[in-house]
Amino acid sequence: MSMPEPIQWSECLARERPGRRGLIGVLIVALAMAVGLVAQEWFVGALAAVGLAAISADGWAGCRCAMDAQGIVRAGPFRRRSMPWTTIETFTVKKEGATLARASGRGAISFHLDGVERTDRARVNHALDAWHAWWIASRAASAAPHHA
Repeated sequence: MSMPEPIQWSECLARERPGRRGLIGVLIVALAMAVGLVAQEWFVGALAAVGLAAISADGWAGCRCAMDAQGIVRAGPFRRRSMPWTTIETFTVKKEGATLARASGRGAISFHLDGVERTDRARVNHALDAWHAWWIASRAASAAPHHA
């Protein structure tokens, strides 16, 4: 089976529900204020706000995703995660999206179709299915005994 065409797309979980951005912002401010009050230091609260914003950025700011011959990439505003195909042990595709993980269970990367623009979802869903089929076929081919 030949390798599918490389694909790139953007994903933002708050795209469909703009209220999520507001809710996340309110939660970040509330938690940061609570941390600042407990620590009795506004600077600690500000650091908490920055940390919470960075941790949750993929959900409110979005990220760029890609699959190509080298592997998969999910790059948000504050972190970039990637996995080469050779390290991927599990690859599941569901109607909501896909999850790929290493054998150790560490470093799973998930893609969420409800964060993809409506006009782009069919293209991304088709590509996820094609890459999943290629991954299964390539694993089966590498596991088959080789005869000399």
